[in-house]
Amino acid sequence: MIYPKRGLYPLKFYPLFMERIWGGTGLREEFGKEIPSTKIGESWEVSCRSDAMSIVAEGPLKGRTLGELIAGYGPELLGTEVPVVQDFPLLLKILDAQDVLSVQVHPGDEFAAQYEGSLGKTEVWYVLKAKPGAKIIYGLKPGITRQRFTEALNSGKLEECLNEVEVRPGDVYPVEAGVVHALGAGIIVAEFQQNSDLTYRVYDWRRLDDCGRPRPLHIDRALQVIDFSGPPTQGGSGVARINRGRQLLHRGRHFTLEALRIAGKEVILPTGQHFVLGLVSRGKGGILYEGERYVLNYGDSFMIPAGIGEYSFYGDCTLLLCTPKGVA
Repeated sequence: MIYPKRGLYPLKFYPLFMERIWGGTGLREEFGKEIPSTKIGESWEVSCRSDAMSIVAEGPLKGRTLGELIAGYGPELLGTEVPVVQDFPLLLKILDAQDVLSVQVHPGDEFAAQYEGSLGKTEVWYVLKAKPGAKIIYGLKPGITRQRFTEALNSGKLEECLNEVEVRPGDVYPVEAGVVHALGAGIIVAEFQQNSDLTYRVYDWRRLDDCGRPRPLHIDRALQVIDFSGPPTQGGSGVARINRGRQLLHRGRHFTLEALRIAGKEVILPTGQHFVLGLVSRGKGGILYEGERYVLNYGDSFMIPAGIGEYSFYGDCTLLLCTPKGVA
């Protein structure tokens, strides 16, 4: 395939919809997404995986896969600080929890590499919508030991160990590897994460799948990676009230996440070091690049290639902007 050197531009991809036992129709009702069923739990907005590959939705590169663009453009797309030889580092999703998710935990990189041949999984939730009183499970209560956790799990009293937090739109919750967690019913989040689909399910509320069977659990592996030090100290509210400019939401080993409030127009001068994954968390606007306007509505996602040069965001909106590891 031929890839013109100056052929890159702000990219939008077709979403990849995933049915989940806890999903529903919230992605259509909230964002107008054309979902294929009434049990859609996840929209994989930007994904570069052999089993879930994003395809460009607009412009001259429409129909090309993200994997093809990486092979064709390399650093022009990814940036000078992102090794082309490694797996694409990030995955962007929107989750619609119409029912509570399973209680689960993700392993870190070292454990995942040794036992799964995979990256670990650290993620950040940004709450886009939450019904009044909606809660998440976010770590364990203080003083819960491995023995106490195992006893509670075996006796059907695991809820006594779980730290619950009420959430509101605009809240940000980093979910590090090892943190026991679950979204509660009535919550929609944007999820920025490492490019991994590795989850250890601990407890699934005794529910059955469409075939009348319980979903598999992964208790032995989970017990090896759970952080028993208590509830996380990070996470909370305040982001929804950002008035103007940038606000750092998360800076970790694997990626950085910021909120950018746009009221009019803001010119961006990229360094060429890294790509950006973005999502509109409020309002509407767009991207202006080389005289072309790329319209963005609430719930839309996009990728800014590293090497495109100067561009502008415009409109009345708040953007979530994620860059890979190593970005200051």
